[in-house]
Amino acid sequence: MKIAYVNSVCARNDAISNAILDEFGFLKRAGHEDIRLFAFQCDHREIPFTPCQSVADIANHPHFLESDIVVFHFGIYYSLFNLFPIVPKRARRVVVFHNITPRDLVPEKDRWLIDKSVAQLDNIRWADHVICDSDTNLGVLRSQGLTTSASVVPLAVHSEISVPEKKPSFSDGTVRIVFVGRFTRSKAPHELLAAIDQLASTRELNAPVQLDLIGNLAFSSPDMIAVMERMISDIHQRHGTDLSIRIHGSASDETKHRLLSEADIFALPTYHEGFCVPIIEAIASGCRVVVYDNSNTSDVAGSFGTMVRTGDVGEFAQALRLVMSQVGSTDWREGRGQRSYTQYAAAGKQYARRFSPDHIGPIFLRTLSGIMTP
Repeated sequence: MKIAYVNSVCARNDAISNAILDEFGFLKRAGHEDIRLFAFQCDHREIPFTPCQSVADIANHPHFLESDIVVFHFGIYYSLFNLFPIVPKRARRVVVFHNITPRDLVPEKDRWLIDKSVAQLDNIRWADHVICDSDTNLGVLRSQGLTTSASVVPLAVHSEISVPEKKPSFSDGTVRIVFVGRFTRSKAPHELLAAIDQLASTRELNAPVQLDLIGNLAFSSPDMIAVMERMISDIHQRHGTDLSIRIHGSASDETKHRLLSEADIFALPTYHEGFCVPIIEAIASGCRVVVYDNSNTSDVAGSFGTMVRTGDVGEFAQALRLVMSQVGSTDWREGRGQRSYTQYAAAGKQYARRFSPDHIGPIFLRTLSGIMTP
């Protein structure tokens, strides 16, 4: 079977690109070798790739013309997503849908791109089938009046995190909090900083705190990074003795995994998630999760998440205070019961296995096989 993939880019440290890498891996392990990606850019040499700048660059390519299936990934506008009308009639057309950030969560100067993305969603009517990362994303399609046949296949999560028997805080008393996400308004790292500042100002930090913020700078807002740097400098000046905050721009996977494995709490005051891989990575690493309650966060965090009303920084601060108290308790650190770290880490590891490549790969392949069956 000959398969063509279409996306804007396949870049490092990008969720949609990682999904494409996974799908190439699933297909090749199943014996499908004749696969090619058409995109503007690809950072991964292991992927057979044809660079193109327009639909015309793909239209006459032999691989595309002979494809049995054409898979498009979509999460933001890109011109190659307009290729549908010239996909060969014999080929099945599949879209993997990753949701679109709501326009009110991006700077006004960028809202034109969100408007174009929503308008481009209509191309999905040309597809034979849509694979959605989550029920949340499927709901978005249906809310747009798109009735195309669809399935839900979660993203695969590569949890190479080694969960320690004990967190470092058990020995040194410093509670470690980690944020993983783009430094943008929709992920709201500034609201996490405001919550920490609030707790420090009211003397409600019951232990020394280390906060590590991990984000891909290529997909972040320079304005937000500047805001964060100013806030961190101010917080350190006023509360620096027992409070350490660090920004890790475009950190390696090794650094991210290490910080998650050391962390007690994963905090993400996000306003929108189509899936949210970092929540599962955090659960797999034995972190307690504090997150805003919107879009897909509740579904993906399940019973492992402390859900906070979206946009309520004060409530987020109090949720952090409560969870910090819990992870500093004797029951958590030394117990063996349901309220212990040992039990939580074991349950989190089991939960994360549902999203492992070994589990998700066969689901994806069965879904694709069903699409190919008349």
